[in-house]
Amino acid sequence: MIFNKKTLILVLIFFLLSNFSYSKINLKIVMKINNQIITTYDIEKESNYLLALNPKLKEINEKNLLELAKRSMIKETIRKSEILKYKELNLQNIQVNNVLDKIIRNLNFSSQSQFENYLKNFDLSINDLKKKIEIENEWKNLIYSKYSESIKIDKDNLIDKIEKISEEKFFLEYNLSEIVFINNQNISVIDQSKEILESIEINGFENTANLFSISDSSKVGGKIGWVKKESLSSEINRELENKKINSYIGPIKISNNYLILKINDMREVAFKIDKQKELDKMIMVETSKQLDKFSNIFYNKIKLNSTISEF
Repeated sequence: MIFNKKTLILVLIFFLLSNFSYSKINLKIVMKINNQIITTYDIEKESNYLLALNPKLKEINEKNLLELAKRSMIKETIRKSEILKYKELNLQNIQVNNVLDKIIRNLNFSSQSQFENYLKNFDLSINDLKKKIEIENEWKNLIYSKYSESIKIDKDNLIDKIEKISEEKFFLEYNLSEIVFINNQNISVIDQSKEILESIEINGFENTANLFSISDSSKVGGKIGWVKKESLSSEINRELENKKINSYIGPIKISNNYLILKINDMREVAFKIDKQKELDKMIMVETSKQLDKFSNIFYNKIKLNSTISEF
């Protein structure tokens, strides 16, 4: 039998599709976000990604994990669509490798090759992670380009804080995790906080951050890391005073959102300060806080203008 070129191509396509349908026999369309189709395979892949970054998510039930993966896919798809209006993604961006190295360290792997072997357990590759990191990075760059002129930093206040530090021999640092949430108009903040705190008791703080927090830190269980006392607001410091490790504070109203913090650890660090470097760090922390606020505002705005259909 003689095949012409067109027939051969059609046969190959049919063969590939047939094999794919057998290997993914339960493949279904879950939702459509604007013009992007999301399937059960995409949701499974997203679940694996979230599990790889926060293994404690194995403790929550499958239904909650799938809902979490769907929300994560909605956010990523909408963000990616907005980014592509302005530029193409670039996996070779040096920022991508820097963030990847940080993830590897935070998950306590000693090398990238060791981390790659770990990812295989979740049917993921390094490139899968790089694509997601690049979307997050370019989203942050987009937010900065749109809102940088709206950032307000009180340098005099920060300098005063540094001067107070310089009078001490030690300064206090907290290792913190966060849950940032928007008040659901259907229930009170008190009831919503109660629901979150009950989830913390049942599922743990990290899993609850994945389930409820709107912050990008939710993907790593809400982990912020080490923060100097002086970098925090006076209200947060009042709440943290005399609190013990593994205790929580909040909810604290931060702009239009609410914040619950967990103290993972605390330490006193011997004082040795470069005032200019310390000021730069404080400005960076405050800038990041304000950009997070603008990020949520802008995302919610474009989400309202997006078409999301679930099947």
